[in-house]
Amino acid sequence: MNLTTIQALFLLYSAISLVAGILIASLFFRKKDASATLWIYGCLFTSIATSVTVFRNEIPLVISYSLMVSFEVLSILLFSQSLKKLSIGSIPKKISWPLFLIPAGFFLLIELGRYSANGLITPELSAISTPVFGIANLLCLYETFTVRKEFSNRFFFSFLAVIFLLASLLYFLRVFNVFSRYSGYAFDLKPYNLAIWFFLTLLNSIRNLTYIALRLQLGLTEHSRLNNMNLRLSHTLEERNGMILSLQKLNRSSSINALASTISHEINQPLGALMLNVQYFDKKIESDPSNIFIFKEICKSMLDDVNRASTIIKNLSRLSSNQNNHVSVINLAKSITQVIDISNGRLRSSNTIIELDCRDNLQISLNMSEWQQVLINIINNALDALDSTDSKSKKIQISAISDQSSIKVFIQDNGGGIKAGEETKIFELMVSNKQTGSGIGLWLSKNIINRHGGDITAYNAKHGGACFVIELPTT
Repeated sequence: MNLTTIQALFLLYSAISLVAGILIASLFFRKKDASATLWIYGCLFTSIATSVTVFRNEIPLVISYSLMVSFEVLSILLFSQSLKKLSIGSIPKKISWPLFLIPAGFFLLIELGRYSANGLITPELSAISTPVFGIANLLCLYETFTVRKEFSNRFFFSFLAVIFLLASLLYFLRVFNVFSRYSGYAFDLKPYNLAIWFFLTLLNSIRNLTYIALRLQLGLTEHSRLNNMNLRLSHTLEERNGMILSLQKLNRSSSINALASTISHEINQPLGALMLNVQYFDKKIESDPSNIFIFKEICKSMLDDVNRASTIIKNLSRLSSNQNNHVSVINLAKSITQVIDISNGRLRSSNTIIELDCRDNLQISLNMSEWQQVLINIINNALDALDSTDSKSKKIQISAISDQSSIKVFIQDNGGGIKAGEETKIFELMVSNKQTGSGIGLWLSKNIINRHGGDITAYNAKHGGACFVIELPTT
């Protein structure tokens, strides 16, 4: 048996380590995976260390042996840190440079030993370096068992633990061979020495392949976990949307109930006028049946009353139902006017006027029913704020401006304003400035506008009162 037998084993191990590192690098290409990165560096240093071992007599460096053993220790330490990074609670960091202090100190220790031996590599130096490899493998064993507890599928972790344990035992057996003077040098072709290096080469090669299998298995598990999480998230979003829809209906009903008395008054007015016109029409038929002109005037007046009542009912129906649930292009001024018409009764009873300043050509794209619900929420809030003041000149100003990217609608009252520091808090769920408020209206309004690509903000106006700003993208 010639001298190159153990060297061939080392070269094979070096090649396998290099290939394993390249394979892991390709699997995690452009992925910021700390564990994979550390394992790749470990494979690289192992490949360098074993290559230096094989060709150390040809390398014109007196420190070749020290370089080899320090690189080998560094590689095993990198493997231990790589396993540690698999922990779910691990903080993703780059390589910790203090990790290199142990191999650096080991390098100096071996160099001092070699200097004491007049530059020779003695069995004693081998006896010093080999147990360090065993201890480093025990550290990997410890990290494997520590991380293993966090995962349900532990097969590959257990397999890695067995590999590290066996490798550590083989390194300590190699120390025993040195101290027993059976084999003082790594390349001794004695059966036990050859068997140790063969099984170490085999175990360490399997170790790298096992890590690859472990990461593939963890990747599949993570993919399955993410799929399950996406399904749960999808169900949660469906439940959330259902809750929001229910809250919209509740808020819409609440808003309409707040206007119920004034709306009934609004409808009673055209109906009362219609009744008077019917009675007048009946009398005219009896007294002057030939006066067609009077009959036409009465019919026109009756038709106006019917249309007026019909308009109020249609606007009310649009708010109270979930009809017209699709997004459409809406004339901004017209949509605001419809809400003002619905609120006219309460405006008159509270002695409040609304001033509208909006160009007729402005258009927005959203759900008509939801948009009018937002407007009526804010107008109702403004009316509530004005009702709590003693001002004799109650006013709500609605204006709109536009640019190339957005339309802003300003709704400002001259009431008491918003409590300092609560300008954003009022849009949170179940938060209300009113004692009888539900804390739903403004939260829903913001949710509706956000879903249509816009936003609502609020602030206290310079001259008093609150101002709500609704920003929507242009159509």
